[in-house]
Amino acid sequence: MIFRRDIEIPGAKWEQISFRPTDDPSIAPFTHAFDLMGDGSMVLLPTPGHTPGSLSMLVRCDDAPPPLLFIGDLAYGVELLERGELPPGTGDHKQLRAGFAKVLALKERMPDLVILAAHDPKAAEALREASSRR
Repeated sequence: MIFRRDIEIPGAKWEQISFRPTDDPSIAPFTHAFDLMGDGSMVLLPTPGHTPGSLSMLVRCDDAPPPLLFIGDLAYGVELLERGELPPGTGDHKQLRAGFAKVLALKERMPDLVILAAHDPKAAEALREASSRR
Protein backbone atom coordinates (compact mmCIF):
# COMPACT_ATOMS: atom_id res chain seq x y z
CA MET A 1 0.00 0.00 0.00
CA ILE A 2 1.25 3.45 -0.84
CA PHE A 3 0.46 6.38 1.40
CA ARG A 4 0.50 10.02 0.36
CA ARG A 5 3.03 10.74 3.14
CA ASP A 6 5.45 8.33 1.46
CA ILE A 7 5.52 10.22 -1.83
CA GLU A 8 5.07 13.84 -0.82
CA ILE A 9 8.26 15.70 -1.64
CA PRO A 10 8.55 19.46 -1.18
CA GLY A 11 8.33 21.11 -4.59
CA ALA A 12 7.29 17.94 -6.44
CA LYS A 13 4.35 18.25 -8.81
CA TRP A 14 2.58 14.92 -9.29
CA GLU A 15 0.41 14.18 -12.27
CA GLN A 16 -1.79 11.12 -12.70
CA ILE A 17 -1.20 9.31 -15.98
CA SER A 18 -3.43 7.11 -18.08
CA PHE A 19 -2.05 4.39 -20.30
CA ARG A 20 -2.99 4.90 -23.92
CA PRO A 21 -3.54 2.30 -26.63
CA THR A 22 -0.45 1.81 -28.75
CA ASP A 23 0.30 -0.09 -31.91
CA ASP A 24 4.07 0.27 -31.50
CA PRO A 25 5.36 -3.15 -32.62
CA SER A 26 8.60 -2.67 -30.71
CA ILE A 27 6.83 -3.01 -27.36
CA ALA A 28 4.44 -5.84 -28.26
CA PRO A 29 2.79 -7.65 -26.56
CA PHE A 30 2.06 -4.48 -24.59
CA THR A 31 -0.97 -2.78 -26.15
CA HIS A 32 -1.08 0.20 -23.78
CA ALA A 33 1.73 2.53 -22.73
CA PHE A 34 2.57 6.04 -21.64
CA ASP A 35 5.48 7.71 -23.46
CA LEU A 36 6.98 10.09 -20.91
CA MET A 37 9.15 12.09 -23.31
CA GLY A 38 7.11 11.66 -26.49
CA ASP A 39 10.04 10.07 -28.33
CA GLY A 40 9.97 6.44 -27.14
CA SER A 41 13.05 6.85 -24.94
CA MET A 42 11.17 6.44 -21.64
CA VAL A 43 7.97 4.42 -21.84
CA LEU A 44 5.81 3.36 -18.90
CA LEU A 45 4.20 -0.06 -19.32
CA PRO A 46 1.37 -1.41 -17.17
CA THR A 47 2.47 -4.42 -15.13
CA PRO A 48 -0.16 -4.60 -12.39
CA GLY A 49 -0.35 -7.39 -9.91
CA HIS A 50 2.04 -6.61 -7.08
CA THR A 51 -0.04 -3.60 -6.12
CA PRO A 52 -2.78 -1.78 -8.03
CA GLY A 53 -1.23 0.54 -10.59
CA SER A 54 2.17 -1.16 -10.67
CA LEU A 55 4.15 -0.34 -13.77
CA SER A 56 7.49 -0.89 -15.44
CA MET A 57 9.66 1.62 -17.27
CA LEU A 58 11.39 0.91 -20.56
CA VAL A 59 14.42 3.13 -21.20
CA ARG A 60 15.99 3.08 -24.65
CA CYS A 61 18.13 5.38 -26.75
CA ASP A 62 19.05 4.91 -30.39
CA ASP A 63 22.71 5.68 -29.81
CA ALA A 64 23.09 3.89 -26.48
CA PRO A 65 22.12 0.24 -26.39
CA PRO A 66 21.09 -1.88 -24.58
CA PRO A 67 17.52 -1.04 -23.62
CA LEU A 68 16.66 -1.26 -19.91
CA LEU A 69 13.40 -2.41 -18.35
CA PHE A 70 12.88 -1.46 -14.72
CA ILE A 71 10.19 -3.86 -13.46
CA GLY A 72 9.98 -2.66 -9.86
CA ASP A 73 8.34 -5.35 -7.71
CA LEU A 74 6.77 -7.35 -10.54
CA ALA A 75 9.32 -10.03 -9.60
CA TYR A 76 11.91 -9.95 -6.84
CA GLY A 77 14.64 -11.07 -9.22
CA VAL A 78 15.22 -11.73 -12.91
CA GLU A 79 15.93 -15.43 -12.30
CA LEU A 80 12.62 -15.71 -10.45
CA LEU A 81 10.86 -13.96 -13.34
CA GLU A 82 12.41 -16.36 -15.84
CA ARG A 83 11.31 -19.36 -13.70
CA GLY A 84 7.81 -17.92 -13.27
CA GLU A 85 8.13 -17.73 -9.48
CA LEU A 86 5.68 -15.17 -8.15
CA PRO A 87 6.58 -12.97 -5.18
CA PRO A 88 5.35 -14.80 -2.07
CA GLY A 89 2.19 -13.56 -0.41
CA THR A 90 1.69 -10.47 -2.52
CA GLY A 91 -0.65 -9.24 -5.15
CA ASP A 92 -3.01 -10.66 -7.70
CA HIS A 93 -1.43 -13.83 -9.06
CA LYS A 94 -3.42 -13.79 -12.31
CA GLN A 95 -2.22 -10.26 -13.08
CA LEU A 96 1.33 -11.09 -12.00
CA ARG A 97 1.45 -14.09 -14.34
CA ALA A 98 0.14 -11.94 -17.20
CA GLY A 99 2.80 -9.31 -16.45
CA PHE A 100 5.52 -11.98 -16.33
CA ALA A 101 4.38 -13.29 -19.73
CA LYS A 102 4.40 -9.83 -21.31
CA VAL A 103 7.85 -8.96 -19.96
CA LEU A 104 9.30 -12.28 -21.10
CA ALA A 105 7.73 -11.84 -24.55
CA LEU A 106 9.24 -8.35 -24.76
CA LYS A 107 12.61 -9.88 -23.86
CA GLU A 108 12.20 -12.32 -26.77
CA ARG A 109 11.59 -9.38 -29.12
CA MET A 110 14.54 -7.45 -27.65
CA PRO A 111 17.24 -10.04 -26.89
CA ASP A 112 19.63 -7.37 -25.56
CA LEU A 113 17.00 -6.01 -23.12
CA VAL A 114 18.36 -5.74 -19.58
CA ILE A 115 15.63 -6.41 -17.01
CA LEU A 116 16.15 -4.85 -13.58
CA ALA A 117 14.04 -5.81 -10.57
CA ALA A 118 13.92 -3.55 -7.51
CA HIS A 119 14.82 -6.26 -4.97
CA ASP A 120 17.26 -8.23 -7.14
CA PRO A 121 20.70 -8.25 -5.49
CA LYS A 122 22.19 -8.70 -8.96
CA ALA A 123 20.48 -5.59 -10.44
CA ALA A 124 23.28 -3.13 -9.65
CA GLU A 125 25.86 -5.33 -11.35
CA ALA A 126 23.58 -5.88 -14.36
CA LEU A 127 23.14 -2.11 -14.67
CA ARG A 128 26.91 -1.55 -14.45
CA GLU A 129 27.49 -4.14 -17.17
CA ALA A 130 24.80 -2.59 -19.37
CA SER A 131 26.33 0.87 -18.87
CA SER A 132 29.76 -0.40 -19.90
CA ARG A 133 28.28 -1.61 -23.22
CA ARG A 134 27.14 1.92 -24.08
